[in-house]
Amino acid sequence: MKHLLLYLILVLFAVGCVHTDSDVKYEPQLSDTIYTADAALAIFDRNPERALLMLDSAVIVGNLDEDLAKMLRAKVLSQSTADLHFDEALQICEELMQSDFVDNPANRENVLDLLITITRRRGDNEQWVRWSTEKVDLCRQQGDETEALRTEAEIGFILVKLGEEERGLAKINGVIGALDEQRHFNEMDACIIALKRKINILDILERPENIIPLARRIIEKIDDYRWHRDEYADGSFRMPPSDEPFYSYCNFYTAQAYCFLAKAYADMGQDDIARRYLSLFEESDYGKTFSGRMMASSTWRVLGDYDKMLAIYDVAIKRLGTDTLNIDFSTMLYGRAVAAEARGDYKAATGYWHRYNNIKQQLDRKQYEGQAYHYATRYKLQEEHMNTEREQAKAQYNKTLAWAGFILVILSVGFIIYLLIQRRAIDRKNRVLTEQMMESVKYKKEISQNSKLQTPHSTLQTKGVEELNDEQLFEYLSNVIRNEELFLNPNFGRQMLIDRFHLTDRRVGAAFAHGGSHNSLPDFIRDLRLEYACQLFTDHPDMSISEVAESSGFSNLTVFGRDFKRKYEVTPTYFRSQMISKK
Repeated sequence: MKHLLLYLILVLFAVGCVHTDSDVKYEPQLSDTIYTADAALAIFDRNPERALLMLDSAVIVGNLDEDLAKMLRAKVLSQSTADLHFDEALQICEELMQSDFVDNPANRENVLDLLITITRRRGDNEQWVRWSTEKVDLCRQQGDETEALRTEAEIGFILVKLGEEERGLAKINGVIGALDEQRHFNEMDACIIALKRKINILDILERPENIIPLARRIIEKIDDYRWHRDEYADGSFRMPPSDEPFYSYCNFYTAQAYCFLAKAYADMGQDDIARRYLSLFEESDYGKTFSGRMMASSTWRVLGDYDKMLAIYDVAIKRLGTDTLNIDFSTMLYGRAVAAEARGDYKAATGYWHRYNNIKQQLDRKQYEGQAYHYATRYKLQEEHMNTEREQAKAQYNKTLAWAGFILVILSVGFIIYLLIQRRAIDRKNRVLTEQMMESVKYKKEISQNSKLQTPHSTLQTKGVEELNDEQLFEYLSNVIRNEELFLNPNFGRQMLIDRFHLTDRRVGAAFAHGGSHNSLPDFIRDLRLEYACQLFTDHPDMSISEVAESSGFSNLTVFGRDFKRKYEVTPTYFRSQMISKK
């Protein structure tokens, strides 16, 4: 009910404010179920008047802040082809630049982006370089180097248009070199923009053969992004948030690259290849839009397909209305003049050439009467200052690097000395352990010889196996295992004792768990095998480690090395080497 009342209020408000001016084409409707910025921006490219009305309505119902609505209104107007709309958009943006709205760096950057777009499309190099330079300053203050590089590509383009071809191309080449190999969306997107700016420059300089590898590079980058989408994800606000804008983004830049290739091949006289790329371009979604058709119009002119070119111009002329003092209109006059000459209508061609030259002179006067060179000089001084700072930073970096290298050398020498000291200490420790092991082997060998003289069955002279307690049973079984060297059999285990002495599994386990110093029969067997291995190393140092392991009852050399190191704290290799040296 509340929503219905709100809509009724809106309708009454609109009726009360209605003008008699026939230019007003829309009023708020109940069918406009919601007035928001998103709703307006969703239609602004195909229905700008409706989008502007929705923005005004969004302010009325409280869905949109007034300053933000102004910026969005300027965004809609900046998409026009008419200078009159550009003037209104420019006025809005300049007012916002003087307001508190741009105290927020993000808002300031958005307004600067609009100013750059407007002045670029108007061909106003003075203001274009001014706002671009200001944006570079802002981006570097915010630490956003990628966005600064993106804008520097714009400045490079302007420098070429101002006659500084070498500086402009060097600027754009530097941007491309800094961004080309990075696989992040923001850097890739900025690189594509720089590649497009360079293509625009080369088109002006009439170097079509140099355009082809750049356009192909755009396609390569988009294809790589298309197939490795997740690897490019960097959280950038520019990154397409879902599948539909992702495919739209890829198709848009691929289509533009096709158009660049078509124009380059047409300029080189390779019409068949040019038409093939134009066919691919026209099949794309972007190729079907008015902007796309305008982009392709110059290629149709070069190919001599004047009917297609003129059909596009007819639509554009209707959009321009009476506003004809702009670059788009002068370009269309040039195309019409060429078409008229080709068809032998020299009278019409002369008229078009006359109008074209008049408009071009006025546009050139607007450009050179401005302060573009002042801003270009300012940018040059700023660039020289930044180069000086970079050289100073580089010198400081080299100095820091030298000190870091010196400290690293000192630390390395100290670490090597420490390792040598530790190595000597470990060697001393290992020698002591080896001596102790040799003494232990000698002692256990004597004990073993003495135990073999005793009868292991002495305990059974008065008792049967069933009557022995855990300690007595352990003593009896351990003597049998030692004297008969049962442990040398890799397959020896509890089951053999159970079968031989008719004992239960529980009794054998309890005897070795409680009757001796070992936790289990496997631990006891392992120690016997390791002791036997030490004895073999001592008596037969020429035996290989694998031979000793196998002779001691180990079926796995890795297990033998691990158990030996764990028990004696030295490796079998080290112990054997000590035995060989004492031989």
